[in-house]
Amino acid sequence: MHETAAFLGHFHPVWVHMPIGILILLGVLEVAGLLSRSRPFRWLPALGEGLRTLILCLAAAASVLAAALGWLLARSGDYDPALVTRHQWLGIAAAAAAVLVLLVHRIGWLYGPALGLSIVLLVMAAHAGGKITHGSDFLTSHMPRPLGRMLGIAPPAPARKPGPPDIEHAVAYADVIQPILQDRCYSCHGPSKSNGGLRVDTWDLLMKGGKHGVVVKPGSLASELVRRIDLPGDQKEHMPPRGKPQLADDDLTLLEWWVGAGAPRDKAVAALDLPSAVQVILDGRLAGGASGAPPGREATLEAAAQLADRLGILIRPMSPDGPWVDVNARPAGKAFGDGELAQLAPIAPAVQWLDLGNTSVTDAGLASLAPMGHLERLHLDLLQVTDGGLLRLRPLKHLEYLNLRGTRVTNGGLAVLYSLPRLRALYVWQTAVTPDAVAALGDSLVDRRRIARWKGDQAELARMVDAERFDGNTGEALQPRAAAPAPAAPEAKSP
Repeated sequence: MHETAAFLGHFHPVWVHMPIGILILLGVLEVAGLLSRSRPFRWLPALGEGLRTLILCLAAAASVLAAALGWLLARSGDYDPALVTRHQWLGIAAAAAAVLVLLVHRIGWLYGPALGLSIVLLVMAAHAGGKITHGSDFLTSHMPRPLGRMLGIAPPAPARKPGPPDIEHAVAYADVIQPILQDRCYSCHGPSKSNGGLRVDTWDLLMKGGKHGVVVKPGSLASELVRRIDLPGDQKEHMPPRGKPQLADDDLTLLEWWVGAGAPRDKAVAALDLPSAVQVILDGRLAGGASGAPPGREATLEAAAQLADRLGILIRPMSPDGPWVDVNARPAGKAFGDGELAQLAPIAPAVQWLDLGNTSVTDAGLASLAPMGHLERLHLDLLQVTDGGLLRLRPLKHLEYLNLRGTRVTNGGLAVLYSLPRLRALYVWQTAVTPDAVAALGDSLVDRRRIARWKGDQAELARMVDAERFDGNTGEALQPRAAAPAPAAPEAKSP
């Protein structure tokens, strides 16, 4: 019975427009009938008694049915109780007024006021319903300021949105988590609408939970908030609900990280442990996380050509139109050392790939890598680099590939690599680094939850692809193959 009521209740938003349209049309026709009595408007139609009665019967029946469907929806839905109660009683009053108009429409002096009251109650009920669906400021949020001042409901002047804070000073909740909740959750769980009694527009209200209990258990990824946002999109409990703007994968990762870190209220981002995936996301969202823009392509390539000739190295553009370059110092061999590496400073911000393998660069010379904030691939193989030299790699937040073959690096030197969030390929053959240390580094840099989520999405997409697959068979595969002709016997030779 509950499922049937829920099914019928969901027709309320569709059916509720029927009585609204009928009663407003009736009001327009009655005004037209009054105007038709004067000479300039005699062309306007006037309602006859029979047609008026028919329209009122339809309006009363539609109003009562809309109120009944709304009552079923309120019982089966998960809406703010105060808003639902107001809308419910206004809807019942509007339906009763529609029936009253039908009963008194033959009493001339009472019909007009009753019809006017019915339309006013209908508008009030519709407005209250709009608050439930769209929020209390849906009609006024974009109202022109002069009109708003005239009506006494002028919206406040839009606040100038500040830029993202520096990553070193950003507060985890206020600067990272709250903007996500504001963009994706406030419409249903904010100041103007709190489905299920849950509001998420402040830290205190989020921690309080709703009528179904607490949604955030600090430190627990089994929290209801995490469980619901991780559900497949086609499941009923998935949040945000289907049809609403969904959380991006990066948003999911940040919310899971924050809850797992204890859902702190005032802690700075820098004071929390930042897994690799989180560091990458925050680098893009917060100021100070990403390296500065490289110089223009022409200036870069001009400086690169001069350096390549002077140092005896290869410098090539990474693409036909971008400023990024690939620097290969290996052809210069041992003639390329710390001093030569320092001379790459004019093009340092544009270097994406750098090969220093089998040159004379030392630990001290690696300090020249700091300005290469966009560096993605780095070859240090066959250098006399030690654990101390790896400390110079800390600023390279975009580094994805690192070759340390034949260096003097040990397990202790890998500690600095934990701070390189994008690192996905490490070569340490012929070093003192052990497989266990490499495995531990990989486990730290890879987000297993994201991988599991992506695999789930991949499986769902594969299922959808299979569902759209078409196989046609006209029977060819069932036809027996024709037997191959037997080879002809060789002719006997005459003696």
